Amino acid sequence: MEARATYERGRDQRSREAALLEGRARAIGTTRLVLAVVALASIGAVVWGRLGPWVWWMLAADLVAFLAMVVVHSRVHHAKERASAALRFHQRGLARLDHAWDALPSTSQRFQSVDHPFVADLDVFGRGSLMQLVDATETRFGEERLAKLLSLEDPGVGVWPDDVVARQEAVRDLATRPVFREALATAGGVLADEKPDPAPLLAWAEKEGGLAPATRLLAWGLPLVTLAVIVLGSVVGLRPGVVALVVVVQIAIGIAVGVRLTPMLSASSARESSATRWRSMIAAIEVERFEAPLLRKIQQRLSAGKRKASEEIAALERIVGFVDARRNEVFRLVIGPLLMWDVHCASALLGWRSRAGVNVRGWLDALGEVEALASLAGFAFENPAFAWPELAAAPVLDAHSLGHPLLPADRRVGNDVRLPVAGRALVVTGSNMSGKSTLLRALGVNAVLAFAGAPVCAASMRIGAARVATSMRIEDSLEEGVSHFYAELRRLKRVLDWAKEKGRPPVLFLLDEILHGTNSRERVLGACAVVRELVGFGALGAVSTHDLGITALERELGGQVENVHLEEQVEGEAMTFDYVLRPGIVQSSNALRLMRAVGIAVPDDG
Repeated sequence: MEARATYERGRDQRSREAALLEGRARAIGTTRLVLAVVALASIGAVVWGRLGPWVWWMLAADLVAFLAMVVVHSRVHHAKERASAALRFHQRGLARLDHAWDALPSTSQRFQSVDHPFVADLDVFGRGSLMQLVDATETRFGEERLAKLLSLEDPGVGVWPDDVVARQEAVRDLATRPVFREALATAGGVLADEKPDPAPLLAWAEKEGGLAPATRLLAWGLPLVTLAVIVLGSVVGLRPGVVALVVVVQIAIGIAVGVRLTPMLSASSARESSATRWRSMIAAIEVERFEAPLLRKIQQRLSAGKRKASEEIAALERIVGFVDARRNEVFRLVIGPLLMWDVHCASALLGWRSRAGVNVRGWLDALGEVEALASLAGFAFENPAFAWPELAAAPVLDAHSLGHPLLPADRRVGNDVRLPVAGRALVVTGSNMSGKSTLLRALGVNAVLAFAGAPVCAASMRIGAARVATSMRIEDSLEEGVSHFYAELRRLKRVLDWAKEKGRPPVLFLLDEILHGTNSRERVLGACAVVRELVGFGALGAVSTHDLGITALERELGGQVENVHLEEQVEGEAMTFDYVLRPGIVQSSNALRLMRAVGIAVPDDG
């Protein structure tokens, strides 16, 4: 309720601010139009009305007022953009609370990979995914950092438990700072609807090279010579034609040199649209007084150079402001060449690059890391009932009231799941639609959240280091000539290969409807062989199946395998599900009943 109240209060306040600023912007626009009409009328009065000098004073006052309105209009427009970005922060928070997927950005499909050990099976990316539920990033590198955390591809995920503990502390710290998270999202939200790509900036910043000394000398020498000719020409008796020729030659040389520098200078405007607008996000991080050690280390990375990152980016912004003077045609074709403006701007840009370019990647990495952690912190803030997992030294997964975070709270059912040591497995049986697949996905998704440093959808959870590997959604390939069954075999082989690797954390395997592409006899034999081998190599996990023959493993392996089940409840012709996990083997099936429910005529099995 605290999160919802915070977002609703913020939404209402920012909505009022945006509406007020919109009205103010319209009023200023109308005032500018009136001032422009007055200016035109004043000019007409001077030309045709032959009025006194007071009209000139009125025209001057009108122009000053018009320029002031331009400045004020720009500031009001910027304030309105910030209010709109802040409003979007609160609206998206409410959408996440309501699981309103259509109201949330869904740009993470590009991270999907059929070759990844689990992301496709566990709905990590795409619409209605874990990423969509968590993501509050406003930059591409923040989104990519979060994607790495949720796919367990970040290098720190494998360091147990220090790096995970550090992220937990950082996420806890940020969860208590909704004002900072709003400020960070607001600063990034005014960038654009699409997250800018940092690749062009990084390519330019990390490139080597500079201007030739002769070019620098020319940039200072030529304007001075031209100025001297203009000023001293009449004194020494130079003809006006000679002075004009010197000026024309100066302009021609300036234009020719500028043409060579145009690609770099034109690209600077693209860099300005991303890099300089990230300055306010970085500045927000620099001034926040964090308590978590990881966040303090990130702040230190933003001060790696002689000046803070925000100060260096502000310097780049000023240089780009001078570059943008080229957009005026008169300046670009006359004034700029006379001053060798392009060379001076290029020199300033290259000087900035030689001084600060090497630090840009580190700055953007730091910003992306804070954004990713802030997204996880928002998830923690929005789900205060979720537990912070205890990180164990030994392989274990012990969860109380474990649920699936992608299900709304009113539809979510929690179950106790216990894999106390390595080399343990659950065989989950159950009727159709009873929740077997959801249970396996809940195990996997919560393990991912725990390793990323976030809270988990459970009353409590104790988990040790593990590598998540799944085989659930199997797709055949006509193009590659791979059948569904063979595709599943390849997935299972990869899980087994992972389990055999020595010196690595054990595999947490989740296998749904294992080997259902073959006949019942071969399925039971094959599935039993896979589970025996997995637990023999110290893996832990769960297997769901309709084949009760696999449940014989509990008796065969003496405690390494435990049978559990989910079932339907039948009252008359009505069939319901409570999704409660129970010990033992399921004693009922509902396939024929479901067939009859959809209108398929089948004989009574009794």
